[in-house]
Amino acid sequence: MILSGFLAYTHLAAAHPSECLDETAPAVYLPAAEIVCLQQIKVSNGDDIQFYKASLQWMGAENPNKFALISADIDQSIKDSQHSYSIETGKLSLPTVDIPATYGTERYAATLVFKQENGMSLFELSSINTYINPDYIPNQTWKPYGMLNQMERRSVNLLGESLPYAQLADAIYDFGNISVGDWELVYQESKVSGMQAGIYSNPKTGDLVLAFRGTETCAFPCSINETKESALDLAADALLSFGESSPQFQHAFNLAQTLVDSFSDHHIIVTGHSLGGGLAQAVGAVFKLTTYAFNSAPVPDDFFAEHPTELTAEELNETIHVISDVHDPVSHADNIGLTYQKAAHVSPLIQFDFEAKEIQPDIKDSLAELYELRFNRHSITELIGNASNLLSIYQQGW
Repeated sequence: MILSGFLAYTHLAAAHPSECLDETAPAVYLPAAEIVCLQQIKVSNGDDIQFYKASLQWMGAENPNKFALISADIDQSIKDSQHSYSIETGKLSLPTVDIPATYGTERYAATLVFKQENGMSLFELSSINTYINPDYIPNQTWKPYGMLNQMERRSVNLLGESLPYAQLADAIYDFGNISVGDWELVYQESKVSGMQAGIYSNPKTGDLVLAFRGTETCAFPCSINETKESALDLAADALLSFGESSPQFQHAFNLAQTLVDSFSDHHIIVTGHSLGGGLAQAVGAVFKLTTYAFNSAPVPDDFFAEHPTELTAEELNETIHVISDVHDPVSHADNIGLTYQKAAHVSPLIQFDFEAKEIQPDIKDSLAELYELRFNRHSITELIGNASNLLSIYQQGW
């Protein structure tokens, strides 16, 4: 056995081999266990070739580039592999090393060199680079998760974090949705201004979500109540166009104030879609609450004149997350400046172009982009569907 001699020098406590049993990729680093799981490794010694599976233990922050060999066995499940180790050169070549993350898989190409130190068999990292996926075609496929830059990866991670709250922002349009996953509707409020909101509780975590309903629309023929609600929301939207807050913003502030005062020991999250997203941004900024707003209207300047936020721009960027489809006319027209006056989003938009398959696309021609805005892209249901599809692609390893 080519590698059997290595194990005689291994003095570290061996990690349980079961931690690698479910892995199928040739090389995977598991951060929680600090183990590299290797399989399908082509080991050569001159003309002698054998395939192995093995595991390496990271040696910690004091030796960040070193990994101890803790197990090795013959792998009879493979006939060939690009992942290889040469006994003659001591080089372990790993064209891909996967590092699973919550919403995707980071992927690198790495080379390690075998050495013996203090009677232990070690592999020392000699090079590591981002894996460039040859199957990536701009605007035809999404950029692989491992190739995303820091801003793009943050956007995808926030999209993943936001999805449960997007579902609540969708559910609040119907107070009949009293149960959404682990969340239960425990309170609802409707004001004469048209402000409608609900509070969801998660019994497992104790978290509370304040969800604001967005612009109410109805299909003809509308009931009297539906007509009234739609008219109130359209009036609020009209005021937004001129940078004036409607009474809905004050009613949203009052509800948030009561919630924060009554449940100061709970983790409170705010969410909303469309006009509800604007209300969510407003109270989230004032009360320093994590907020997820979707295809959101902006917040009129006069709201913050009356209720200033104590958060800095950097803190707002880390607290208020405004996620939008780049073709959405409500959230994106604010950036163009041709729809809203004296109103703005609390933090920069986190935008996705689900047609061009781009994350945080570079928008250079504002007027041309205005013509690309489409009202059918405003739907929270469609945004959830597009987001779910993208996250599924990344979580499957792309």
